[in-house]
Amino acid sequence: MRVVFFLATVLPAFLHGQINRSATELAKENIHNYLSDKIFKEAPYQPISYGELKPEKERNADAKWSIVHKFKITETEVEADKKLSIQKPYNFIFYLDDRMQVIRARSYFVSE
Repeated sequence: MRVVFFLATVLPAFLHGQINRSATELAKENIHNYLSDKIFKEAPYQPISYGELKPEKERNADAKWSIVHKFKITETEVEADKKLSIQKPYNFIFYLDDRMQVIRARSYFVSE
């Protein structure tokens, strides 16, 4: 009886955590594809960190989720006949629909 009670309380919490983890991984994969296919097509992309996947609180919005993402893009600049590779940091908030597809993105600046 104790085993059944234990499984009845622990199993739903475990499944909920696994679903949230899977949703976060899907969101990260879709964000990576969005950045490399639509925004920075030719530039090397290096992820730094992802924030927590959070439900969006706006009413009547098409976005259901949001996630903060920090990354670097390597850009080449020509200066005095020399090619320089410069890594530029970016901070974005991505807004996702219920299927974890990127709907829109907003960049922001954080002074360090």
